[in-house]
Amino acid sequence: MRVAALGIPCPDPGTTWRTLLDLPPVDLLVLPELCFMPWLCAQPTVDADAWADAVAEQDLGRLPDLRADLVVGTMATDRHNVAFAYSGGTLQAVHRKTFLPDEPGFWEASWYQRGPVGFQPVETPGGRLGISICTEMWFTQHTYPDVDVVVVPRATPAETSAKWLAGGAVMAVCAGAFCISSNRAENYMGGTGWVIDPDGTPLAVTTDEQPVAIVDIDLAQARAAKRTYPRYVVTD
Repeated sequence: MRVAALGIPCPDPGTTWRTLLDLPPVDLLVLPELCFMPWLCAQPTVDADAWADAVAEQDLGRLPDLRADLVVGTMATDRHNVAFAYSGGTLQAVHRKTFLPDEPGFWEASWYQRGPVGFQPVETPGGRLGISICTEMWFTQHTYPDVDVVVVPRATPAETSAKWLAGGAVMAVCAGAFCISSNRAENYMGGTGWVIDPDGTPLAVTTDEQPVAIVDIDLAQARAAKRTYPRYVVTD
């Protein structure tokens, strides 16, 4: 299975779409968090009109133009940040972002509403997926125990990239799954997308010079990992 992780600037929908349409064919494409709109949450004061305009300009009708069998990312709705999986002409809303930071550069709890707690795996042509939106990755009590891949769309700052990469490795080990994450890379965002195997080993990490990482993974490795330490330990 060929997968793509990204660390790309997403200052506006046009820039993002131009980048994505130039990508080579893959089986699974993971997008940065809210990549089809400016990062409005940088400002502490909510502008309802700016949010409504950004929601309208996402242009998700262009998803069929991407050369990917499965696309996973997040989209803005009226007052939520929603994870989605797109494949074969079907756009499936998975869950609304639950754990929201509210601090300089990331005033998310001010800009949109918290979704209900509940993290359910998604059956897709690209295997069984778990989707954690950015901050949700840190709450390992919600780690998906029976998935092939955990996907993490992010919008995270450059100075914390090493911490996020370490957290992705922990999530991969806890879940016994591949962890694939893409991040925004404009302004203070740090890029650093990754593909990590079920034992926590990074297979590829994006850089400023190489903002796209494409890796072939074998989902059988994730399924076999469920039978090895620490995944087999009974915790209930």
